[in-house]
Amino acid sequence: MSDDKTAPTVAEAAAGPDSSPVTARVIENPMMTMMRGGTMTSAYEAQLAKEKADAAEARDIENKRRLYAERRPDEAKQYKHVLGGNKKYPGIVLEVREIRDNKVLDYVECELNVLDDGTLALQMVCAWCYHRAGITKDFTIRQTHRYFELDTRRQGELWVNPHNPRNIVTLAGTIQMTESFACPNLGCGKRFVIDNSVVREK
Repeated sequence: MSDDKTAPTVAEAAAGPDSSPVTARVIENPMMTMMRGGTMTSAYEAQLAKEKADAAEARDIENKRRLYAERRPDEAKQYKHVLGGNKKYPGIVLEVREIRDNKVLDYVECELNVLDDGTLALQMVCAWCYHRAGITKDFTIRQTHRYFELDTRRQGELWVNPHNPRNIVTLAGTIQMTESFACPNLGCGKRFVIDNSVVREK
């Protein structure tokens, strides 16, 4: 007949008669235990499988959005502030570059309009005004005021913003304007030229 004494716990048995009880080790985050006997635990394997599936789903969604934007650029949504442009028609994208290191300062989306007399008008904003004071007021450069040319060799191409691939513009071409133009915004007066759609301070 067995006595009424309670059987020792696993921790007490492991401690022995002359030792203090051993406290069982608790793993608060089982995902941190990635290896067990040289192999991955089932919990970690499940975590990897879930991360792989989530990444594949995210890539699939992004690819579908990209294809949709390329096929219907007029309906492509903007996810960040972009200087200029209205997305309704093919436009012009200007690269604003620093003089010293030729580093890209910003990208400016412009509207290109045909006036009643058949000349062109480029509607844009000043990147320097935006970075200086957040000014996004646009202005118009008319061919009759500062002559510029439209090169249509890139007409119909899709321009994808390297900092935001979801921002896509159908190009009307590129702009060449060798005569300098001064920003008309109050307090600015920056003079610039446009060389193959690259804006440089003059």
